[in-house]
Amino acid sequence: MVQHDIKTTVLRNLYEANFLGDGKTNLKELRGKEGLDEKSFWKVVDRMAADGLIREWTAGGNYIITSFGIIHAEENGIASEKLAKENQRARIVAMDNMAKIYDESSDPGDAHIQSLSERTGLNINLLLGNNLQVLKDLGYVESVAVGLFQLTSKGIDAVAKLRQRSSIADEFEQLAEMSPQARGRALQRLFARVVEQHGWYQEEGMRTSNEEMDVIVYREREYYLVECKWEKEPSQADVIRELYGKLGNRADVRGIVVSMSGFTEGAVKQVVDYASSRVILLFGPDNVRATIYGQETFDGLLNEKYKELVTRRRAVFN
Repeated sequence: MVQHDIKTTVLRNLYEANFLGDGKTNLKELRGKEGLDEKSFWKVVDRMAADGLIREWTAGGNYIITSFGIIHAEENGIASEKLAKENQRARIVAMDNMAKIYDESSDPGDAHIQSLSERTGLNINLLLGNNLQVLKDLGYVESVAVGLFQLTSKGIDAVAKLRQRSSIADEFEQLAEMSPQARGRALQRLFARVVEQHGWYQEEGMRTSNEEMDVIVYREREYYLVECKWEKEPSQADVIRELYGKLGNRADVRGIVVSMSGFTEGAVKQVVDYASSRVILLFGPDNVRATIYGQETFDGLLNEKYKELVTRRRAVFN
């Protein structure tokens, strides 16, 4: 078993023990059960402990996962998807309710762990208690007395961003009911706001003397002209050619085409053909949803698409 597989096995077991068991796992027993090479196994365990993902709990090989290990396991698909979603939801619900208490209640006792459990319906031991510890370690909440928590300024800012993202997600779900022309314009406005949430500047409805642009997004000297489409059929090559023409009138500007109906083979080929002179990146429906729901970052998608186009001459989208 390679080092990556050992790390995955250890983290998955410790994650499940933290939320479904008594919190700890005996790694000596786990190594024996899995039949893993002793030297390689403990070398990986020591590195994981040094990285702050796990720590020794008691003598005899008992270890627990840290809060940073929990987040790492969730973000890298190591924890089971169902359990990870339950815990992520528990943290969001807990923070949102603590923010409501902060805004509305004069009784600090409302933020006691027992009151939070009753208010949210979350299990006090397996979900709420463990996840409040995660939030505390990440700096989003602080303990002000035994069993009593409150949001930090970092937590208040995080809740504001979560609420904004939730509002945008609700708005996005309503777009599908609009006519193609209306929802295309609505997607334009929504996409501009989403990109701005990811740390970019945006100007919507940019115009020159003889043409109109959907959106321009930029950060420092990196500029992208964006076209947004939400039609019944996949976007074709003429959409790419039109954007290419607009890019030719501007210095050192790249392009993005967003299409909720995907792209034809001709459109993809056209992007590849233009790659030697202008970079145009494609965002499909899965990319848009992942960005809106916070499953992917705008920067991460840009980097992936840019690398594929430049190094492998592949125009990728989902």
